[in-house]
Amino acid sequence: MTITRAELRWVVAASLMVLLLSSVPIAAGYAAQTSDQIFLGAVYDFLDYNVHLAGIQTGLRGSWQYPLLHSSEAIPPAYVKTFYIALGQIGRVLPLPPRVLYELARWLFGLWMLLTMYFFAARFLGSVALRRVAFLLFALGSGLGWLMLVFGWQPRPDMAAVDFWLIDLYGFFSLMVFPHFSAVFALMWTTVLAFLEHWHTGQRRWLAVGVASALAVQAIQPFAPLVVDVALAGDAAWKWLGLRRIAPREIFSLSLLAAAQMPLLLYSMGVFNHPVWQSFSQQNAEAITSPSPIYYLLGLGLPGALAVWGAWHVARHKTGEVRVLIAWVIGVMILIYLPTQFQRRFTEAVMGPLAVLAAIGLGNGLLPALRRWGGLKRWLARVGYPYRRMRGLVVVLIITFSLQSSLYLTLGGALLAATHSPKLFDRREVIEAVDWLGEHSDWQDTVFVSERTGSLIPARIGHRVFLGHPIETAYYEAKTAAVEKFFSGALTEDEGKALLVECGCRFVFYGPAERAMGDFAPPTFLKAVFANEAVTVFEVADGS
Repeated sequence: MTITRAELRWVVAASLMVLLLSSVPIAAGYAAQTSDQIFLGAVYDFLDYNVHLAGIQTGLRGSWQYPLLHSSEAIPPAYVKTFYIALGQIGRVLPLPPRVLYELARWLFGLWMLLTMYFFAARFLGSVALRRVAFLLFALGSGLGWLMLVFGWQPRPDMAAVDFWLIDLYGFFSLMVFPHFSAVFALMWTTVLAFLEHWHTGQRRWLAVGVASALAVQAIQPFAPLVVDVALAGDAAWKWLGLRRIAPREIFSLSLLAAAQMPLLLYSMGVFNHPVWQSFSQQNAEAITSPSPIYYLLGLGLPGALAVWGAWHVARHKTGEVRVLIAWVIGVMILIYLPTQFQRRFTEAVMGPLAVLAAIGLGNGLLPALRRWGGLKRWLARVGYPYRRMRGLVVVLIITFSLQSSLYLTLGGALLAATHSPKLFDRREVIEAVDWLGEHSDWQDTVFVSERTGSLIPARIGHRVFLGHPIETAYYEAKTAAVEKFFSGALTEDEGKALLVECGCRFVFYGPAERAMGDFAPPTFLKAVFANEAVTVFEVADGS
């Protein structure tokens, strides 16, 4: 694999352009911010964005263990969310606000992911043009969701096209939203490249790189290494069947990889054995169940169709290392429908191998077929249009067709921010009240609050709340009902006090989101300790 300086210059420039495009909605949000309307810092999946900021806040506090801030239960902290906690630890050295740390990580790890993607493509593609095609299909490609919007059709009335919500599947969407996805993608591809190099050369340093990369993936996303394990094992099995023998080097390296992953796997199993974490796991499983296959097919669109053509070419010609890409894709197709709590999460990083297979399908399938098409050749000769230019036009049209949903996310997100969508902004008074809590209470002083404000408090000041996230809040449905009853005035004074005592809540936050739930009359056991034009913060009089 040789990559020239000219290629490196191109991929760095292209990566920076992609990063700039992904930042348009966020830039629009900050540009639209006023003294009275404060931008949240994210346009898509801002609930999870706030969870990640809470992880950064935990690191800023000096801890490496996450205490589940979006739920009122005081459970033993655990080594989870390590990526964002590490960002917080960095913030103790570089005095940067959590949002700045997050955005800096999004750019740095996004650039690393895009560069790694190009090296990943270069391992399997000799043509520089096809490497660039694979890179662009990954970095900008998406499915047919935009066409489904144009025609107003979707397989299920209650489920939108995956282009617009399945962040895990897409390179651009992941880059736009979550820096830890960028890190996981890059590490997964690095693991595969390192193992392939070790199998090819026998150099143990590449085995060390591969195992270290897999462990780093596991530290960020405990389930993600299984995808790489399946891809490598599938490729090795395919090779063994062809050679009719098992290679000792491959069996040893795969065994070492599995053994290295066991300690973290056992630790994760022990953590999630706690009843509160079990509630988290159950709610998470319900939220990430895979949609029907038609959604995935439509979500892969033209890159997916070209990838099928590329996989057929690889399988038919029994091409060496490229088989790992097919093993990866087939492994994901199986994993996303196994009865596990991860399902659609297993699509992480699969767009990389799909993009490479799509480039193979284009270079070894579609373009040669067009060249052989007699009718097209006669028409090109009649109009005096060279085939070389036509080939370039086809490539441009494929990439343009494939990036439309990504463009929609960019422009649509920017429009939401520019028009001050209430979902993306908080009132100044709410921010003032939250900041007051940060200065006058301890992070373990649980705040009784609605979900909207409960999402903000851990992110902004790192304090625990009663309710704040559909997955991170244990026993979410019961707590949602309790909050609605409390702020709607449906509880007696004794029932309200018993609820606050049971959850160990010290403060009650009463702002616009809570006021919208009904007619709340503050009971006598609540003492107002802060108030502005829109928010009152109460303290439970007996400190319970």
